[in-house]
Amino acid sequence: MRVSLRLLGALLAVFAPLNLAQAIVFFSQGNDYNLTNPGSSLPWDNVVQMRSASGHIGSGVYLGNRYVLTASHVAPLTSVRVGFVDYALDSSSAVNIGTSDMKLVRLANDPGLGSVRLNTSAASDGGSAYVVGYGVGRASSSLLNSSPVAWGDDATVAKRWGTNTVDAAYSGVTVNGFTSDLLRTQFNTDAGANEAALTRYDSGSALFRQIGSSWYLVGLGAYVQNSNLSGASTQFDSANSDDNYFIRISSYSIATDQIGAVGVPEPSSLQFLMGGLLFLGFLAFRKIRPLKV
Repeated sequence: MRVSLRLLGALLAVFAPLNLAQAIVFFSQGNDYNLTNPGSSLPWDNVVQMRSASGHIGSGVYLGNRYVLTASHVAPLTSVRVGFVDYALDSSSAVNIGTSDMKLVRLANDPGLGSVRLNTSAASDGGSAYVVGYGVGRASSSLLNSSPVAWGDDATVAKRWGTNTVDAAYSGVTVNGFTSDLLRTQFNTDAGANEAALTRYDSGSALFRQIGSSWYLVGLGAYVQNSNLSGASTQFDSANSDDNYFIRISSYSIATDQIGAVGVPEPSSLQFLMGGLLFLGFLAFRKIRPLKV
């Protein structure tokens, strides 16, 4: 399916605050679904859990060469959990990616994972996508196929995948002191039973698209419209559909502040290593908040 992204320019107006992005819930499925790799070579294993001394605080994407990409607001970090193993960070400082709400941290040891392709083509950002992240699921009191979906507590934290559609893009959006280019998904039913929304601890989650025969990272989970619940609708672009926002990777994969500038190899030969609020119009009336960690 081809989707034309609606691109808005740099924003100067002051809007209601966004929530920091946090994990994945579904409109019509419970917490026991989508807990394992869906296959088709999706880079499932490369989505990792960011941790502080007190436990999990967010998600991240392992790019290769010991580098992990996550949201800058995911802090303080002490380790990264890859599968069931915790990896300490090396002694180098985190590298912020320009003014965006993204940073690279480096593991002290190689986890033995493959690498991920970064999308470099803005024209390929729109359309069906997979979301993979760690975080809370739905509360036990939240009924299936009902809105809003209430978020569960920390006991519901798990790595999950879901689907959604990237339908809009925004440039120069400032949230909590970070200015980023963003992609949007909406929580409704147009992507089927696996349609997903971000929740707590999903800041730094992965938004993947299959472009041709390969998977590319097109977005990094950052912000949601509401906190502690996800509004859903059966109608696309409804005021009752929560908006989720992902930092737009194509803006930073080949730009001056490119991710590869700190030593993450560009995609080449056999290894696919990565190269390298609020809103206008209707968004002025919708609360969009950074996901809390």
